[in-house]
Amino acid sequence: MKLRSFLYLDTKILNDYISAMDGYVYDAETRTENYTKQNTANAKAGIAIAAVGGQLGEKSTEEVKKEVRISDAAKFDRVLTYLEEDNNIYYELLTSDIFSSLHRDDFLEVLVLPRFSKMKELVNTAKNLEELAEVFQSFSEKTMIDKKAQDVLNGMKKFDEYNSKKDITCVFNFIDKTFPIIASLDKRYFKVDQEQFVGQVNLLCKIQQKIEKGNNIELDEIFETVKNLPLNRNQKRNMPKNMTNPQIIRDIVKGPALKVIPIAVYL
Repeated sequence: MKLRSFLYLDTKILNDYISAMDGYVYDAETRTENYTKQNTANAKAGIAIAAVGGQLGEKSTEEVKKEVRISDAAKFDRVLTYLEEDNNIYYELLTSDIFSSLHRDDFLEVLVLPRFSKMKELVNTAKNLEELAEVFQSFSEKTMIDKKAQDVLNGMKKFDEYNSKKDITCVFNFIDKTFPIIASLDKRYFKVDQEQFVGQVNLLCKIQQKIEKGNNIELDEIFETVKNLPLNRNQKRNMPKNMTNPQIIRDIVKGPALKVIPIAVYL
């Protein structure tokens, strides 16, 4: 049995898969454990025991019932074991042949390096800079941030507010930087602070879309909702011509790549 430390674990997906596999899902069970005890008391004690029907050296069995909670880690191990029964799903690198053989709804367990989208990284940097400036201001009459810089930070905070209810976009790269994997992480299922999302990790995921060579996908596209509005021809003509993210936060992943549903990220 492998022991894992989870950075991210989607427990809703786990329960859905357990339910599909077993026909039901449960969080607790009652276990019965039998304990055998042998009377090893000394002779003096044996006289007292014999008086109430006990015999020196006699073995007795005691039954204990316990209600135990099924852990998320145990559920994960159950799902992973099931997925591994018929197929090899673990990869440290992908090749063109392996990529071609993959299909929507296939499962993968991969060794990868995560990074958040440029927008997320820039917002995090802006927050850290503002916090540092407040600390600096507490013991100095000078300010680290002028009005122009503050306007930029305020703009970054507005981006953060805009994305506050959205999932966090993350790109997982193999060590050779080929076949990037794009995932949207639900904030509810992080097991650690987002700052700890560094270094090589294992990702268990389900393929949602293959992005072939020559195609690409833009991360955290600001105008995506507007572009998808059901507008008539005249309304579309009146829309701004350039509806792409500002260059500073523009983040494009080129195919061949994979867009996946993340199940777990772990060490």
